[in-house]
Amino acid sequence: MSAPIRVLYVVGNFVAGGAERHLIELWKRIDRERFEVVIACFRREGAFLAEAEALGWPVRDLAVGRRIYDAGGLAGLARLVHLVCDLRPQVIHGYLFGPNLYAALAGRLAGVPVVAVAKRNVDAFETPRQVMAQRLAHRLATHVTAVSEAVAESVVALGVPRSRITVIPNGVDAARFVPPAPAEEARRALGADASPLVGSVGCLAARKDYGTLLEALHLLAGRGLAFRAALVGDGPDRGTLEAHAAALGLADRVRFLGERDDVDRLLPGMDVFVLSSREEGIPNALLEAMAAGRACVATAVGGTPEVLRDGETGWLVPPGSPGALADALEQALSHPGDARRRGEAACRATREEMSIEAMVRRHQEFYERAVRCRSKGGGSQ
Repeated sequence: MSAPIRVLYVVGNFVAGGAERHLIELWKRIDRERFEVVIACFRREGAFLAEAEALGWPVRDLAVGRRIYDAGGLAGLARLVHLVCDLRPQVIHGYLFGPNLYAALAGRLAGVPVVAVAKRNVDAFETPRQVMAQRLAHRLATHVTAVSEAVAESVVALGVPRSRITVIPNGVDAARFVPPAPAEEARRALGADASPLVGSVGCLAARKDYGTLLEALHLLAGRGLAFRAALVGDGPDRGTLEAHAAALGLADRVRFLGERDDVDRLLPGMDVFVLSSREEGIPNALLEAMAAGRACVATAVGGTPEVLRDGETGWLVPPGSPGALADALEQALSHPGDARRRGEAACRATREEMSIEAMVRRHQEFYERAVRCRSKGGGSQ
């Protein structure tokens, strides 16, 4: 039997985010006879850290600070290059902005055969410097993995040939939601009363556009609908959003729960799950809500329309439109039978089309194909 392929993943940290959950599920299931995993992180922190360490793969801390362009960032890059030279991986795979850049630079400097970066959204909120850094990272990489066709097109826009891009959609571990947690227990954890509950999970940052969601909830309140809302997640906009909710008169209706690592336990308590994002790749939070059989309302951005079908498995609305979002939420809340039907259809669709096993299999096939091709002196595929 040939030696396993060594894959070095470069990540930022282990916060409770979609990319981090995706990686935990991948590292948990990857074939240990065919692959050897090493994880390099910018900072050894986050709600998923213990779960990552429990998998048994080595976790190396690069000690990169909050800024990647300063002296501390350069020292972290040097540590990564040294680690790559020691490990001699066949594949280095970066995830998210800073780790993508570091993986591309270190992989090329150290001569790693397969230098891959992961593209998970369409980057509508990047600064000009970030766009330039992303373009550099993606052009340096021998391969790019994209979570959707929409994201793949954004990679092409960075100047990467389509032949170097492999689309691997996110997957969801449906087993985490069967049997579902009792709704009563979940509602207690969410702090809900007898009113219908609107829930959302995500980083409280500009790209998720929670401001539009709060405006939509304000419209619902003005229409006399009884509801409560729970926002699960944390981020740089939390203080602003809490103040905005108070200014809209929603302080007694909307709870900000912060970062949680038990989303699978909370989802059954949500009558309607909503994403108001301005951009997405394929949001893991949405896939998990669909797997839990929740009625889902989401904006038609990025790869979301590739997994959520309007009128069948949920409601799709244009981004940045509080009125359209409020209308869809009102339909879901006012017609529980239809909401239940769409939630059940969403549950079936995720189990049949977006399984975690398919995601892992596609990654394994990608690594083996890329290493085989590079060893033969071929191109990206």
